[in-house]
Amino acid sequence: MNIKFILVAAASVAATALPAQTSFTVGAATNVTIGGLFTAGIKNSEVTNTSRPGVKSEWRIDDNTSRLIISSNSKIAEGWSVIFRIESRFLVDVRPTTAGVPGTTITSGQITGWADGDTWGGVATPIGSIVYGKSSFYWTDTISFDYLGIPAAGEAYRIWDANGLATFNMLDQATLVNPATGKATTSAYTLGNTREQNVLRFDSAKFYNFDVSLAYTKNDGGDENHYVAPGTVGYARAYEDGGTFYARARYTDGGFNASFNVLNKVTQGGVYTPAATAGPLDYHAYRLGAAYIFPFKLRVGVVYDKTSYDNGILGRTQDAKRNVYEVPVSYSFGDHAVYATYTKAGDTSGWANTGASQLNLVYDYAMTKRAFIGIFYSAISNQSNAHYAPFLAGTSLGPSNIAAPGENFHQVGLNMNYWF
Repeated sequence: MNIKFILVAAASVAATALPAQTSFTVGAATNVTIGGLFTAGIKNSEVTNTSRPGVKSEWRIDDNTSRLIISSNSKIAEGWSVIFRIESRFLVDVRPTTAGVPGTTITSGQITGWADGDTWGGVATPIGSIVYGKSSFYWTDTISFDYLGIPAAGEAYRIWDANGLATFNMLDQATLVNPATGKATTSAYTLGNTREQNVLRFDSAKFYNFDVSLAYTKNDGGDENHYVAPGTVGYARAYEDGGTFYARARYTDGGFNASFNVLNKVTQGGVYTPAATAGPLDYHAYRLGAAYIFPFKLRVGVVYDKTSYDNGILGRTQDAKRNVYEVPVSYSFGDHAVYATYTKAGDTSGWANTGASQLNLVYDYAMTKRAFIGIFYSAISNQSNAHYAPFLAGTSLGPSNIAAPGENFHQVGLNMNYWF
């Protein structure tokens, strides 16, 4: 399992500052808001089509990425403010000293904590905001929070199961292939599914129903001015050559919204080791999405993602490319809502049986305008040579970790989300 991926046991779900209930004034022109999210579930998960010993099923109570958010704004002039946000992660299911990664000495306290989420500061202007710090982008963009006034094209549950979100499991993963064996080796993860570091970001105000976002980071891993290649894998490239660029254009008008996202990452490097890969695993991706909410509360969306990992066919100068389609459908009535999402990943660069699919069936109920509870069922079906894993596998799932090609996963949970 990719270490960078493992270390995000409380990975970000919402990159945008969400509404909070408690706000108070500090001084004449400064407001501070305290809010956050409690989210946990009682879950039963199972890995099937496996011959590995000790990997069958488990019951557990599991955190779904709870967090505490402190934000502030201080007025400079009319339409201008200084802004900041501190997002801290906490786990409701274990103590900080509990092992966060089974079989290692990495504790839960090392993979979550103070300011571990999207944390930044900057200036808000009449045309938009400019901030710098830690920020999530691209991989979370199609998750929709319609009920909080943050619409998008993809999955739109009021509860979620962090292990079951197809956005994380399918749209932001790809199966890499070793041509020497013709088998999948592991999954590659878009941006490691985490908050990017060293980010300078601009989010525009809305003009005629359009808004745009731009972000750049020299080193999203946070190792400023120095890069040590992981293990024996190195890259024939200097640190100064790398960088990650992101852009998003979004349109929202009533019940309709659409977006286009693009991401380009050039990896910093050290000494290239040709035995590992034929070159750096740079990646390039774009994502299109659209959704519409009909007047009778039926919501239909579609998302398409195309991602390419340079040299992802290990040992060859061949890129690992794959396409993913996601179709989320939901219907709300009174305080109730039901959802069905189908997601399909195609083969990686034509290598046979490297595709997968996922089905989510969800029901949730609004106890209040900010508290929701419901049942979340998710099933990942890997083809015999595919390696798509549930989000946070190997961390919150304990032994139920998809670690071999062709293994399947399904889970049912009674989950709760409370935005406080």
